[in-house]
Amino acid sequence: MTTPEENEELLQQAAIAGQAGQIAQSAAAAQYYTEEKEKSIAEAQLEVEVTLEKLYHLLKQDVFRDVDKGRMDWVAITDDKKRVLTDEGVDRIMQTMSFYINKENLLSNFSETQINNIMLTFRLALNANFFMRYNTIFRQPSFEECKAILENRLKEQKEIKKYAIEMLGEKPDEEKIKQEVFKEVENRIEKEIQKIKEEKRKENLREWELLFEQLSQMILATLNRAWKGEERGSLRRHTNISEVLGRTSPIQKEGGMFKWIKR
Repeated sequence: MTTPEENEELLQQAAIAGQAGQIAQSAAAAQYYTEEKEKSIAEAQLEVEVTLEKLYHLLKQDVFRDVDKGRMDWVAITDDKKRVLTDEGVDRIMQTMSFYINKENLLSNFSETQINNIMLTFRLALNANFFMRYNTIFRQPSFEECKAILENRLKEQKEIKKYAIEMLGEKPDEEKIKQEVFKEVENRIEKEIQKIKEEKRKENLREWELLFEQLSQMILATLNRAWKGEERGSLRRHTNISEVLGRTSPIQKEGGMFKWIKR
């Protein structure tokens, strides 16, 4: 039989073993939490897909709006006549931007001179490429759209002539006015259609300067995050802080694993 002293010693050893097990479990849980949190921070910091997805929708001129009781989502533009870029143009821009906006560039180590040189090369190349390919990048109106525009213009001219006759106190002959307006463009309908197409294309081309600057700013922002390896340094600092916190358990902070024996 064991003595009371021996029983108390066995109980203390069992309590110590249980306490040690609990500490080990707590430390493992804390380490897992720290690693997952660190992983989440790194993934969020290097996330570029969200940026590129937003850029894609903006280039397509989609609208971010409430689609279902507070749920926001991108909605495609319904009026194609308002579109500035062709699908080919959107795809070409996305290919170019994906080459610059990526994790590899974020984790690079660029000097200020390198960033300036990259930006200069990018802006010159992008501008030259779009200048040579604007016919396929910027949307042109279809024949049906041009025809509708021409018809509206002829209708407006007819209304102006009708109003002028009414101002003279005479009764206008609408059919006669219509024929007169038509004869004025009868031999140059093809040229008028082409003229409308060129006008609409120039309207879209006027958007290029602003779009060019917006794309340039996105690339510059990405490169600046890699200035002197700043992005890598930021991730390293997060990792070091997480490692320090992970090595210190709550029980150890309160005085050690055997603090209860002193009670």
